Amino acid sequence: MGKKDRRAPRTAVVTLRDLPGTRVMFWLVQDCPYCGASHLHPAGNLRTADPAETLGERPAPCDPARLYVLSLPPRPQKKRGKEARRRERRAGRTNDWDE
Repeated sequence: MGKKDRRAPRTAVVTLRDLPGTRVMFWLVQDCPYCGASHLHPAGNLRTADPAETLGERPAPCDPARLYVLSLPPRPQKKRGKEARRRERRAGRTNDWDE
């Protein structure tokens, strides 16, 4: 396997924020992968824009020669359903009786 390309864009996890009193939305990068600071990227108008269209590769404000990929945080895993928990409990009970 080859070495990791250091010039490849890194991933930056973002959250959507609005500017109070205006219709402007911003993507907030809490921890920049290059400098560790927080940065803002415009996401459009609150009423008409789709902020998901502005995700993707962007130049880092701390060093415009470097790119990072704006992406949403991963979704949490779905919890097991009630039936799965019941089945697991029942399986645990029968194993205790067999011994």
